[in-house]
Amino acid sequence: MSTTSSDISGHTEVELSVTGMHCGSCVALIEETLSRRPGVETASVDLDSASASVTFDPATITLGEICSIVAGLGYAAEPATGSAPALA
Repeated sequence: MSTTSSDISGHTEVELSVTGMHCGSCVALIEETLSRRPGVETASVDLDSASASVTFDPATITLGEICSIVAGLGYAAEPATGSAPALA
């Protein structure tokens, strides 16, 4: 099962594995930081599953940039197993 999809508007949704989170503040920091970035439509982070669901416009921001933003906050993020897009 792929954890990536595209909708009619050209936005892509990807599921990321996120490591290094310890509390709700970690979740809020990642969600708020990603949500403020141009090209990111939604960002929803789940502490229990150590994952994030991000909907974005690949014409504006790349998956690699999204992962780099999360890394800049002190966490590791990568496409969940089965995710299709490259980290361009």
